[in-house]
Amino acid sequence: MGELVFKKAQYGIESVHGTHVAATRLYPGTVTVGQDRKVQFISEHYGARTNEARTAIYQHLANPMLQEAHGVFQHLPLHFSIGLKGGVTPEEQTVDQDDYEWDFTPDLEDSNAPDSMTLEYGDDTQAFEVGYVMARRYRISGAVGEDAPVQIETECFGDEVTPVSFTAGLSPISTALQAMVANMAKIYIDATWANLGTTQKTGILRSYDIEILTGVHPKFNGEGGKVMTGHGEGAIAFLATFRFEGNASADAEWDLMRSQGNRAIRLVIEGDQIGTGQKHSLTLDLFGRYETFVPLDGEKDGDNLSAVTFRSLNDLQATPHSLGVKVVTNVASL
Repeated sequence: MGELVFKKAQYGIESVHGTHVAATRLYPGTVTVGQDRKVQFISEHYGARTNEARTAIYQHLANPMLQEAHGVFQHLPLHFSIGLKGGVTPEEQTVDQDDYEWDFTPDLEDSNAPDSMTLEYGDDTQAFEVGYVMARRYRISGAVGEDAPVQIETECFGDEVTPVSFTAGLSPISTALQAMVANMAKIYIDATWANLGTTQKTGILRSYDIEILTGVHPKFNGEGGKVMTGHGEGAIAFLATFRFEGNASADAEWDLMRSQGNRAIRLVIEGDQIGTGQKHSLTLDLFGRYETFVPLDGEKDGDNLSAVTFRSLNDLQATPHSLGVKVVTNVASL
């Protein structure tokens, strides 16, 4: 009998997309995969009061979901490498302090060659495997003042579900996972990408919910099989939802929604310092315009709040910008 306490997931980064590999790391987050094929009951005419006598399966496609109700910094490189940018070599920030910066800022004019992984999941009764796992969408959210973590959600696709045996003897990527705390966020709002991070807005941020669409998608070509034959990279976009406290700073941003002025928003979530080096951090750089900005949309403890949505735009510079993602943590490899 499968027991919940023995449920686990683990992964390995593929050298060749779609060529399954043994897992190399335990992933302690929540993994759900669902059914990878649709059974179609064929309705035909048999001269009887029942129309179905056969079934068919035309395609296999798995849709894994990686969720962390309590997000940690050390897992961020895995999440972003399989959807935004692969093959990133992290740069150590401080000598001998193991504080590595990973830059997943996508190139908007070229391929970003995201990685793929083989995912193992299951329990003490059966393990399953999905290969060619890549990310379609990310969601990163936190509520300030709610004694809350940052939550991470990565929606993926992969080839198909097959029964396997777990790769044995694996450990997590770190034995001292660093929690991402919703309160530890800071927001900076400026007019241009070049000035990102210049102007911190204090007394304004109450919650944040950032959804990133990677543009990465499965491709099916006629090659004599039911599974995906490759992947493509499409348009990258984001939608950021904020709750701002209804103060003078928020009112100034409301004016910019009405005039449709460009904004460059930097959201930084920090953790503890790594030795005597840098702090664990996630930096999200967002360029676009406000789509909606509704003052007096709610309240918290008697303070009026504004509901805000902010959507991505191309800044139309010689090198175009829209989204930047950087992670500093004590992980040097996936």
